[in-house]
Amino acid sequence: MRKGFVLISTLALIVILSFLILVISRLIYNDTIKSTVYTSSIEKRIELINSEKLFTNTLLNNSELLKNLTFAESQLNIFANTKYDNLDIELYDMTNCFNLNTLVKPFRNIYVKNEDNGLFFENLLLINNIDRTKHRELIDRLYDALDSDRLPEPFGAEDLFYTTQDELSLNPDQLFLHKSQIKNLAMLTTAELEMIYKNICALPDNDVVFNINELNNENYEVLLSIYPELTLKDIETIILSKPIEGYQNFSNLLELTNITAFKLTEDYLTFEPKYIQILYKVKYEDTFFNLLSIITLESRNNNIIRRSISA
Repeated sequence: MRKGFVLISTLALIVILSFLILVISRLIYNDTIKSTVYTSSIEKRIELINSEKLFTNTLLNNSELLKNLTFAESQLNIFANTKYDNLDIELYDMTNCFNLNTLVKPFRNIYVKNEDNGLFFENLLLINNIDRTKHRELIDRLYDALDSDRLPEPFGAEDLFYTTQDELSLNPDQLFLHKSQIKNLAMLTTAELEMIYKNICALPDNDVVFNINELNNENYEVLLSIYPELTLKDIETIILSKPIEGYQNFSNLLELTNITAFKLTEDYLTFEPKYIQILYKVKYEDTFFNLLSIITLESRNNNIIRRSISA
C-alpha cells in the first residue's frame, strides 16, 4: 500500500516536472522568437532611416506633390514598395496644428510674449468651448513657461501663487519640445485637454502659418482661430473648390472661392507644408512596427526634428 502511494507520488511528480519543462521550453522559444523579431525590426528601422533622405528629397524636388499630400503619400508608397516589402507610409501635415511656441517671439537675445498670437490661441479655446474663466490664466502660464524674460504675467508661471501650488512641473523658460508639456501647467481638465490636443503641437519656430491646401474637417478649427471672420460655409467652400493640383497662390485661392479679402488675408497662409510627420508601418512576422519622423521641409540638411518608435 505504502509502495503504491510512493509510486503514484513519484509518477505525479514526473508528470508535473515534464509539464514545467514543456512550459519553460515554450517560454524560451517564444522569447527567442520575440527577440529575433525585435532585432529584425530594429534593422528594418535603420534601413528606413537610411532611405528617408530619398523620400524627403522626392517631396522637396516636386512642388506639385507638396500641394497635394494625399497624392504624395500614394506616390511615396509606390516608390517605397519597390524597395521594401510590407511597408506603408502615412504623411501628415504638421503645419496646420496650433504651434504653442508661437505664443512667444524673439526679441534681441530672449523670447518675449506674442500677444497677437495669444489672441489666436484664445480663439481656439473659445471654438472648443474651454471654460472662459480659465483662458487668461492658461495663456499667462503659457507665456511665462515659454518666454525667457523675468517679467511675470498676472497669472503666469512666475507668479508666487502659481509656483507655490503642489504637484506642478514648471518649464525652465524655453520653447516646448513636445505639446504634452502643456499638461505640466496643471490648468485644464482631461476632457478639456482632449478637446484641443489634436490641434496643438510644439515646433521649433515662432511663426503662425497654415497650409490652406491641407485644410480638412480635422484641422479647420485652427484656421478659424487665425481668421475668426470665416464661416463654416467658407471652410466648406475652400475644401470643395480646391483643384486636384491644389491652390497655387493667394490670388488663385480668392478667384476659385470668391471669399472676400477682409475675411482671409495672405499674412498667415502657405500653400505647401513647412513640417510633415512621416509614419512608417512595417509588417514583419505578423507583427507591425512603427517609426515616426517629424521633418522640416525648409531645409535639405539636418531636417529631422525628432523621431519616435511609437505612433
